[in-house]
Amino acid sequence: MGLTKQTITDKIESVRVQDHYYIQVREKISVMENESELSSSFHRYVLNPDHDVSKITDDVVKDQFEAVMTQEVKDNYAKFLKEREDRFLKEQAERNKGS
Repeated sequence: MGLTKQTITDKIESVRVQDHYYIQVREKISVMENESELSSSFHRYVLNPDHDVSKITDDVVKDQFEAVMTQEVKDNYAKFLKEREDRFLKEQAERNKGS
């Protein structure tokens, strides 16, 4: 047999930040020869509440995303982003006054 590459989602975590969540996903990528692992590495990514669910290809990740990312969580995240933006703009305006 030849070399094969295998990718599996081996960890999915829901992480609470204030009043919203992020989904952290870890994929294990293995190089296999004759069903024996020669090497492996990990790829990690984070899904925000405003992520486009139609772009999630792993069914388990998609199911967890849909279970955690309720409309309330999405609304709280949007509010968080708006407050952060407002705070940034206020700080910018205060810095510009001092110039």
